Amino acid sequence: MVKIAVAGFGEISREIIKAILAEGRHDVTVLSRQDAPRTILPGLSWVKVDYHDKTQLAQALRGVHTVLSFIVVMQDQGNIAQINLIDTCVAEGVKRFAPSEWSFYSVETFAMYHGKRDVRRYLEKLNEQNKVLEYCLFIPGVLMNYLGPPEKLGGNLSYTQLFLDFGNCRAILPAGSDATVTFTTIEDVARVVVGALDYSGEWPVMGGIAASRTTISDILQLGEKIRGKSFAIETVKLADLDANIFTTSWNPVTLHPTIPVDQRELAGREFMRLSLLSLTDGVWNISSEWNQLLPNLKFTTLEEFLQESWRDN
Repeated sequence: MVKIAVAGFGEISREIIKAILAEGRHDVTVLSRQDAPRTILPGLSWVKVDYHDKTQLAQALRGVHTVLSFIVVMQDQGNIAQINLIDTCVAEGVKRFAPSEWSFYSVETFAMYHGKRDVRRYLEKLNEQNKVLEYCLFIPGVLMNYLGPPEKLGGNLSYTQLFLDFGNCRAILPAGSDATVTFTTIEDVARVVVGALDYSGEWPVMGGIAASRTTISDILQLGEKIRGKSFAIETVKLADLDANIFTTSWNPVTLHPTIPVDQRELAGREFMRLSLLSLTDGVWNISSEWNQLLPNLKFTTLEEFLQESWRDN
């Protein structure tokens, strides 16, 4: 049993915390800028911290073996919170660290994710001469759960509509591209993290998780098979995506709590634009390091997930 600190208490971190606690093998403490909610999961500890105060962070990390970061990079100006967290991990002898990733690897297209890139560079430089901190980028690709009905997302995930809309049997795609996309359920991501905590070897820097890797055309065929009708496909030329010109009849929406309500429509459209651009660059084709390191884990396939999710719809 070791002590785990989880920086941030957002949607993905809650699912992972729940899975770790369910195994009952580790002590888990949330580090948060906020006070603890009135009710928290049994066995979970909570410490309110100021990420700008390294002395306070040091007290919170004393005796901690592994830190999992879920700090929202878009809200971390200059990556100060996460870099202070990393520095304190080194100072306090934390063995393992997972930076705030939990999505796809290549982030150049997504300006809002450039903080992830900068933190990676900081970690690389940190270990340049001698390894002082073992770390892993957990990269699961697209959360499969977002392809299911919104009402089946579960208590911790908010609805984020993708360019593939299974509910209305429609899709918006970049013209002339049949890109490969990697999907993993949030439940399987959590199971991988649980397995990684108990993994006796050294963590890989690149920690790809790939439950299902498939092309857009195959996803659409699967969707039509499961939903029993053809999908209405709209395409957008790359030049129009670059110029932010849209003539599509619909745009994805996001209900993520970190995005103000009056900005969600615009945010959904911009995320779709960047997603379509990145599809053609292979950004959504994720490696599978953790699949190989944890061979006994059985992942939910895309077909299994969609069949179950849309069974009664």
